[in-house]
Amino acid sequence: MQAEFQSLKAFDFVNAEVHLWVFKKSSAAIKYRAHYVPIDQVLKTKLIEFAVAEMTRLTETSAYSYISQTNENSCLAAASDTTDFSLLKLQVDRPEPEHLIDEIKDIKGSEGYVVKFKFNNEIVYAVKKSTSLWKTSYPKKYMNIVFSNGELSAAEDNTFSIERSFDFFGKGQYIFIANKRAFESALTHRAPYMQAFTSLQLAPAFSALFTNMEPLIAHVGSSSIELRRMAIIEQKGLYSQPHFLPRLKVVNTSRNWGLNFDQTTSQIIPCEATAKVIMQVLLDHRLVSEVTDISYDVPDTVQIQ
Repeated sequence: MQAEFQSLKAFDFVNAEVHLWVFKKSSAAIKYRAHYVPIDQVLKTKLIEFAVAEMTRLTETSAYSYISQTNENSCLAAASDTTDFSLLKLQVDRPEPEHLIDEIKDIKGSEGYVVKFKFNNEIVYAVKKSTSLWKTSYPKKYMNIVFSNGELSAAEDNTFSIERSFDFFGKGQYIFIANKRAFESALTHRAPYMQAFTSLQLAPAFSALFTNMEPLIAHVGSSSIELRRMAIIEQKGLYSQPHFLPRLKVVNTSRNWGLNFDQTTSQIIPCEATAKVIMQVLLDHRLVSEVTDISYDVPDTVQIQ
């Protein structure tokens, strides 16, 4: 891993060939579809500059895990074969002239773009997940107009913005991740979160909360968002705190949250109707305003004391 990271940093981006591909997610069998987009020398130079700047910024790497995070100078390393990157790579490794973009609609709504740098039989794939800036359309509130030949006319804005960074780099057997959330979204990287959820189900402190975990397991399913939430629940470990379950039962009654408890064991009885509330409680995202005395589900929490 470290050797490949140093090899990435030493790669000669300045003298490399530069090829830009845009990609969209497709059917389960193909996963991705990609088109090659010719670019001029000015943009090629800029893309090289962005890659070099990233290599200068990134000075350390560590192994990827579902709870690992990056700082301003670090990235995370994951083995390529643990992701579906090979499916994206298969698309952008095709001959460029044979897969030229045909029209602007092939760019609109793109999931992201890959800049392929080639030098001396080595290839680095720099990937960026697209933002709304790559989803051109008439804005809902405004219409673009141009003044031409003495009159105004409506015009769709077909310009795009390239960001000055990349979310992750692929080289050899590894992917080096600068933006974890974008990486997981672009490649739908569920495996570590599924493993975390499996481990959580086997944890006595967690399984003891419920009479039957099947409704909760069904609620989570294979959803990347729900699996990530379960990983956060495991990381926080609120369920293992002393008196968590008795306290929850009291608050549930006083706040009328609708959770059901076994009268004998006091365990939570999950069901499809209460699964979302259970998730919010375990995340500690169901909070009460001391001003209005109203309960709220919040997307995140920042402890202030």
